[in-house]
Amino acid sequence: MKTRLSSQTEPEKASHWSAVFSLFMGVTSLISAEFIPISLLTPIAQTLHITEGMAGQTVTAVGIFAVIASLTLAPLTNKINRRLVLLTLSILLVSANILVAFTPNYIMLLMGRSILGICVGGFWSMASAVTLQLVPTKDLSRALSIIYAGVSVATIISLPLASYLGNLIGWRNIFLLSALLGAIAFIWQFIALPTLPAQQGNSFKNMFFLLKQSWITIGIVATIFSYGGYHIFFTYLRPFLENNLALQTNTLSTLLLLFGIANCIGTLIAGIVMGKQFKITMIVVHFILLMLAIILMFINKNIIFNMLLVIAWGLMFGFIPVGWSTWIVRTLADKAEMMGGLSVAAIQFSIGLAAAMGGFIFDHKGMQGIFFSSALIFLCALILIKFSFWLFIRVTGRSIA
Repeated sequence: MKTRLSSQTEPEKASHWSAVFSLFMGVTSLISAEFIPISLLTPIAQTLHITEGMAGQTVTAVGIFAVIASLTLAPLTNKINRRLVLLTLSILLVSANILVAFTPNYIMLLMGRSILGICVGGFWSMASAVTLQLVPTKDLSRALSIIYAGVSVATIISLPLASYLGNLIGWRNIFLLSALLGAIAFIWQFIALPTLPAQQGNSFKNMFFLLKQSWITIGIVATIFSYGGYHIFFTYLRPFLENNLALQTNTLSTLLLLFGIANCIGTLIAGIVMGKQFKITMIVVHFILLMLAIILMFINKNIIFNMLLVIAWGLMFGFIPVGWSTWIVRTLADKAEMMGGLSVAAIQFSIGLAAAMGGFIFDHKGMQGIFFSSALIFLCALILIKFSFWLFIRVTGRSIA
């Protein structure tokens, strides 16, 4: 009798795995479109008669509009079904790629990239909340790992593959292929996504109220340090491989491919582990990344060992996006959309700040300075994570296993 009552009061939520995989396809097309210019800066600059630095600002434009969209989308669309919002973002993604592919000048290029930024920020701000509606709680980490695996696949598409194909068919056709990928994602989402009601209470007032809670603010700051520790090295990964390890082009490309594959594997493993041991896994992962940075700082002669460390770095980072998304759905499931917006803004800020700081450190202290800074940032992240978890348990009285 007791079992029957429990099943009535807590019915099992239906699983929409096809919808989850449609979001994986959306992430793949979204993130590959975001980073494609990194491998095509020179031909874009030559065609539009601009400097490579100006072409590089197209990535910055995406980041700026991603922050704006991540903070404003949930409050501005607080009564609109999330299925419609996601499909609209997918259409905008396709439009942005087509606009870039046919751009006649720099202004139109920036406009296309700015539209893409809205798609990036809007999607990621809703990712955790939407996933909550697609699968039961026990499968959340696994579903999030599938969605975030799209980031790893997109890294492979946007760097080695886009660079190779760009030389064969031209950079404009690469963006048309990216638009095609986005169109496939749209069709899949249109078929697979169920109705997704918006969460109640999405407003600017409630968003800022969240930041008044100390454990949330510390968690957001920990997110900044967590992503910053990774990106301060990742931004200068290629100079490290080319200059410090003196890798030839073929070896370099192979290592970057292995780095992306390792990152994808790490993301998928995280989906399994985070669902069972979230708290300890978050702490251990950041400790391992801290140790990898320290080892890389002192081991600079053994090329093979350094290459293995770089692959391990990619593997361990796969846990971080899944980890922070799991943190949101574990601690603030009913505020996941607003927390998603704050988290995306923090991540984009972290990436930009890490690139800026890393440039200054790299110019003055080289890779030794980069590794030291990364280790220091991960140490801060580790302390802040433990402190945020402790405060959450103390304030709410809930566990965070």
